[in-house]
Amino acid sequence: MGEKLPKYTKNQQIGNRSATILKSVIQKYCIFPDIEQSQDLGIDFIGTVINDGTPTEYNFNAQCKGTDNSEVKLNADGTVFAYPIKVSTINYWKQKKDVTFLFLVDERNEQIYWTAPLREIENKDLSAKDTYIFHVPKINCLDKNSMVLPEPFIFEIIRYYANFSETVNKQLDKIQDYSTDSDSRTNMLELMEVLEKNFNKVDKKYKETIDKLIEKIKFDLERSFYYCGQLDQMDEIVRTYCPNGIYNTPFGTGNSAKTIEECKEKINALISRNDVTYKELFELSKEVSEMRGNFLGFFREMAYEDMPFSNHDDIEKEFNEWLRETGKFG
Repeated sequence: MGEKLPKYTKNQQIGNRSATILKSVIQKYCIFPDIEQSQDLGIDFIGTVINDGTPTEYNFNAQCKGTDNSEVKLNADGTVFAYPIKVSTINYWKQKKDVTFLFLVDERNEQIYWTAPLREIENKDLSAKDTYIFHVPKINCLDKNSMVLPEPFIFEIIRYYANFSETVNKQLDKIQDYSTDSDSRTNMLELMEVLEKNFNKVDKKYKETIDKLIEKIKFDLERSFYYCGQLDQMDEIVRTYCPNGIYNTPFGTGNSAKTIEECKEKINALISRNDVTYKELFELSKEVSEMRGNFLGFFREMAYEDMPFSNHDDIEKEFNEWLRETGKFG
C-alpha cells in the first residue's frame, strides 16, 4: 500500500491554468504581479495599467475564477455568467481603495470575462447573506487577440475613485470615536484641513464641468435660433412645410415636440435653478443638441431646395461637425 500524498485537485488545476491564461493576456496592458498565496484573502493579483511601457495612475485588484465548462455558468439566454462569492470576500473588496475586478476564465476556450462586482451591489444590503451571486456579462470579453484594454474597463477604475467620499467618511467616524485628548484633536484638525483643500478642488472641478455643459446648451440654443432666423427669411418655401411659421412649429416627436421658444423657456428655467443636477443638465444637453440638429438639417434641406446649384460648404461643414459631435457621423 502506497503512502498517503496530497492531492492536486481538479479545481486547483483549473484555477492555476486559468490564472496563467489571465496573466498572459492582462500582462500585455498591465503590470500584474501575483499575491503570495498565503496572503490571498480574496484578491489574486494587483494590477497597474501601462501606456507605452509607462505605468499610469490606474490601479486595480483582481480576483480570478476559472471554469472548464463555461456553459454551466451561463444564464438561460446565454448573455450573462453567474458566479457566487462569499460576503466576507465582498466586504474585503469594499475596504480597498482601488476597484476589484472579478475575472471568470473559460479555460477550455481561453477567453476571459470580467465585471466590476461592487457596482452591482452598491444599493444592496448583504448583511443577512453568506454568499452573493454576481453576474458577469458575456460581452465583457478579453482573449489573446485583444490588443487594448476596453474603455469600459478603464472607466470602472475611474468611477471607483469617485466613491472616495464614502471611504473618507468611514475614516472620520473612526477618528471621532477616539478620545478627545490633545493628540486626537491635532490629528482631526490636520485631517480636516487636508479634506477641506481637496474637497474645494473637487467642488471647483464639479462647478467647472457644470458651467461647461451649460455653455454647450446655450451654444446649441443660440445656433438653433440662428437657423430659425435664416429659415424665416425663406418665407414662401418654409411656409409650405411650416404654415404657422418656423418659430411656432414644434420640432421633435410625441410629447417631446416643442417650439423653439418653449425650449428656450425650459432651458432658462432649468439652468437658473441652484439645485440643478448634472444628470438633469446632461439630459437637457442631449435634447437641445438634437433640436439644433433638427433645425440645422431642415435649414440644410431648404437651402438646397431654394438654391440647388449654389455652394453650401459652410452648412455642410457645420452639419458634419454636429454629426461627429453626436456620434452619428458615417
